[in-house]
Order: sequence, then C-alpha cells, then structure tokens
Amino acid sequence: MPYINAFFQPRKNEDRPRVVPDGAVNFAFIGQFAETPRDTIFTTEYSIRTGMESVYTLLNVDRGVPEVWGSKYDIRELLRACYFGIDKKPITEIKLNLKEKEMLRILLKRVKGTDIELLLKDSGLIE
Repeated sequence: MPYINAFFQPRKNEDRPRVVPDGAVNFAFIGQFAETPRDTIFTTEYSIRTGMESVYTLLNVDRGVPEVWGSKYDIRELLRACYFGIDKKPITEIKLNLKEKEMLRILLKRVKGTDIELLLKDSGLIE
C-alpha cells in the first residue's frame, strides 16, 4: 500500500499506468494510482472517472467521461486563489517593499478602466 504522502510527491506522467494500457482488451487500472489526463488525484471524482474511462474504453461505449472543470485555465479562478492565498486581503494591504509598492501603484494606474481592473475587483484583490 502506498504511503499517504505518495499523492503529493513530484512525479512524471509515466510514473503511473494509463487507465487502459495500449493493447489491453480485458483489464484496466482504476483509482488514484492510474493516470488519466487533466485531473487531480486524491478526489472521489478521480476514482469515478477512471472507472468510467475503463468501462467505456473496454466495452467500446461511445460516450465521453464527464469533463474535469478547467479551473487551472480560468483567470478568474486563479485570481480568486491568489486572494485566498493572501488571507482574503486586497493586494494593497499586503506587506511590500518600496519598489514593489511603486510597481503596484503603476500597474493599478495602467489597468484603471479596463477589464483587468474588473477581474481584480471581482476576485477581491482590489477594492
């Protein structure tokens, strides 16, 4: 049985077997130690998706496994994560040195009235 910290160790794509290895006709790997694209292990959904992928592939079911929500590609979610990462404070309240404060002032001045300003406001990073 793998150690619990195995989930969080650095790894390469080839470290885990694919759900249905090339040439497999009657077996598949399911669960958290099988590799499926664009998903994060350590979730129930991951285990369910690998099971669905194996059944659909081996039985030639013409149906796709539900997509993983692409939050890592959504700038709104990334900005929101930054907001939570700095203890739910606007970026104007975090500790910065003089040079960083000046750069932030210039940046905020340049984005004023743009969609970027709206994104920063919606995420909570600016007021």
